[in-house]
Amino acid sequence: MSSTTARLPRALPLLGHAVSLMRDPLAFVSTARSLGPIVPIRLGPSAAYLVNDPALVRQVLVGDAKRYAKGVQFDKLRPILGNGLVTVPSGEEHRRNRRLVQSAFHHSRIAGYAMTMRDLAEAKAASWRDGQQLAMDRELTELTMRVVGRTLFSTELGDEVVEEVLRSMPTVLGGLTRRSLGPAVLDRLPTASNRRFDQANRRLRDVVDRIIGDYRRLAADHGDMVSMLMLARDADTGEGLSDAQIRDEIITMLIAGTETTALVLSWVLYELGRRPDLETLLHAEVETVLGADELSFESIGRLAFTRRLVSETLRLYPPGWLNTRRTTERVTLGGVELPAGTSILISPYSMQRDPAIYADPDRFDPDRWLPERVADIPRPAFIPFSAGARQCIGEGFAWTEAVVVLATIARHWRLLPLPGTEIRTKAGATLAPSELPMVTLARRPLVGGVTASAAERRTGARS
Repeated sequence: MSSTTARLPRALPLLGHAVSLMRDPLAFVSTARSLGPIVPIRLGPSAAYLVNDPALVRQVLVGDAKRYAKGVQFDKLRPILGNGLVTVPSGEEHRRNRRLVQSAFHHSRIAGYAMTMRDLAEAKAASWRDGQQLAMDRELTELTMRVVGRTLFSTELGDEVVEEVLRSMPTVLGGLTRRSLGPAVLDRLPTASNRRFDQANRRLRDVVDRIIGDYRRLAADHGDMVSMLMLARDADTGEGLSDAQIRDEIITMLIAGTETTALVLSWVLYELGRRPDLETLLHAEVETVLGADELSFESIGRLAFTRRLVSETLRLYPPGWLNTRRTTERVTLGGVELPAGTSILISPYSMQRDPAIYADPDRFDPDRWLPERVADIPRPAFIPFSAGARQCIGEGFAWTEAVVVLATIARHWRLLPLPGTEIRTKAGATLAPSELPMVTLARRPLVGGVTASAAERRTGARS
């Protein structure tokens, strides 16, 4: 799109560009990208800026991070998430809490979590039948809910949390999507959806509070995240996290660790359904690396193509497609003077599809992440987990889960798109497919390493 012809929709009185942003957000941020490195817009009556240049994005997130707060997007989530790492204001409290929470994501702990991920993925794959039509996005969401619930709470005490997560999390996630972009006044209306959201949020918090109390009484390390949060101590003061802080971190992990990974897996399976050439390469790598052995933590690092598939999915479909910041003092950004309180919008979605950075940017090309090619991509131009001090602390967990689940599914199944179904991209709090119906085809080793399934042979599905 040429910058000489591209124009943002006209700002409306009082509402500014908020209506256009909510109506077609991906088109809005993509159009803004073509207009320059920093584009003025209006959100309601207030001035805001969309930052499109990777160097300026890095300045906001890393170089001058202390001069920016998280922004309006996170202000609206704080009453729901509490003061977990995602929403706690920048400063000493965030740095302290991040140091304490970091122990739960240590490499040695991730190795243990990986085996839980594998076992739950195997159980999910074993529950499918050959030739079955499934809502794959829902299947993956249920799986990631069980993974995050089981890694947080590994004992039988955690079973209640896992079941409550399965019951309440879809309602909570749906409410977050509505509240992230809509006017705050709508959140306080006595509507049925608001009541359902409030009830689900309250149930989830209540059950987490009860289990934290049980863990406190047991006073043991169960090898799970909650145990690590309770055992963590500040190196300088010797203090740990309070029960309220632990609850807020758990709720944050439940929400952040459920939907984002499920969406990445949904989108990569969507792309593989359209690209049998890539699906064949995935199956070949899984068979070569794993053979007849169980997937181990050590084998994850050898699944290079599988990881490139995840990288390319994160580029084209970053779950966090829009991030916000707010200046806490007067700053100069890209030659523009910004007073304190100015809202900044950053869209990984539009930046990671910029043709000035990525060749053929809308093409799903996992080989752009080969070592000899990835060096050409500027580091700030790929930020699916943000960057700097506020970079997602669970990034390693998310990468491990995505690779483990994708490899496990590929080992047992081919998943074909349902003919005639149009998959649309929905941009709410996250970037989700409108639906993802797929048909399961059990893989059968045949002569020469070729694979097929009885259902495929019966239905004449694509080869």
